[in-house]
Amino acid sequence: MSDDVYRQVSGKLDVSFEDIGDQQLKNIARPVHTYRARFVDVPTSRTSASILPLPDKPSIAVLPFTNLSSDPEQDYFADGIAEDIITALSHFKALFVIARNSSFTYKGRAVDVKQVGRELGVRYVLEGSVRKAANRVRITGQLVDAATGAHLWSERFDAGSATSSICKTR
Repeated sequence: MSDDVYRQVSGKLDVSFEDIGDQQLKNIARPVHTYRARFVDVPTSRTSASILPLPDKPSIAVLPFTNLSSDPEQDYFADGIAEDIITALSHFKALFVIARNSSFTYKGRAVDVKQVGRELGVRYVLEGSVRKAANRVRITGQLVDAATGAHLWSERFDAGSATSSICKTR
């Protein structure tokens, strides 16, 4: 970037700058003093240059499920649900399933499903939540088309009370 741009953005962005001196630029008579910008602490997987192409087969990322109960211990349960779904989906050879370590980088953050799809190179994203109150548990899940942001499917599962069976409801 030129010296003029450097003066305008210096100190306003989370970027470090390296002075690379005067550079001769095309169609400019005099050399221009320039700087190279280096992004600070931005993982390469989150830059726009790392948008991944979609694989040849259906692809999905299962995001960490949100714990909606007041008990922080339920975080382990919510993580276990998402991990079990990832494991079950990975048995289908016709699916490209993103690994837990990649999808769990979004834990605890509000995310744009379209951006997740671009960053992880998937067409579909499964997100959900877990709620526990007394001896009842509700698990919800939503399948979203990452290209459009449209909900394709949603379901809730209730467990608890005297029977301990899981009841699927819509």
